[in-house]
Amino acid sequence: MAYSLLYVSKTLLEYPGGEAEVANIAAASIKRNAELGVTGALVSTGTYFAQLLEGPREGVEALMESINADPRHMQPRIIRIAQEERRFPGWALVYAGYASLVDRHIAPLFSSLPPADAAHLAQRVITMMEGFARLPSA
Repeated sequence: MAYSLLYVSKTLLEYPGGEAEVANIAAASIKRNAELGVTGALVSTGTYFAQLLEGPREGVEALMESINADPRHMQPRIIRIAQEERRFPGWALVYAGYASLVDRHIAPLFSSLPPADAAHLAQRVITMMEGFARLPSA
């Protein structure tokens, strides 16, 4: 079982130019995640980031400490924490590029939702991430 955490945040990067910066973030994350034994997926919409991190608790928490301090986004919110099988084994980080269609699924996670609704939306975002992992370009 792996420690798993889903967070969302609001990007401070300008788009479309910010796409290159997110690609740099993904490249650096692949290396650091691999060093920490963490796997997961990242979505960038132009407005939001959503990222699932999974692996040893200490590795995930070290990454979250770094993520919380990153000036390229604001208001990181942890939406879901679980102990579960890895969803992205073999992937230091799935990043399939800019995904503006996911924006409408992430936005409600910044409002005051009942826990069941937040859990449902979080699962929807994770399911989309799993779909991105199956894309040939991921």
